[in-house]
Amino acid sequence: MLEYNRNNLEEFKQIMDAGYAILEFYAPWCGTCRSVTRMLNFLDQKQIIEIIRIDIETAKDVSIQYQVLGVPLLILCKNNQEIMRIGGSLNYEEFKSWIHQIEDFKELS
Repeated sequence: MLEYNRNNLEEFKQIMDAGYAILEFYAPWCGTCRSVTRMLNFLDQKQIIEIIRIDIETAKDVSIQYQVLGVPLLILCKNNQEIMRIGGSLNYEEFKSWIHQIEDFKELS
């Protein structure tokens, strides 16, 4: 899991260009965001998809670029193109239902 900041911009670009990635927009003060992060940590351990965490307070330019209006927000991208997004509190079952819309992730359990 990559924590986005200006020092790893090249790594961010490489991940975004290399296939699937989930952008997790969050704020440190957001309790719901912490719940979503715990769920994504579980997914990250399976090493199925790249996850990039983006703090909306320190990465305002990226938040504006992706038109983030609230947190938590997950955006699924492929080859640097947004495919779909989901916001708010969600548990792992809801997350699976969301990501299973993409054929490549039908096997995710």
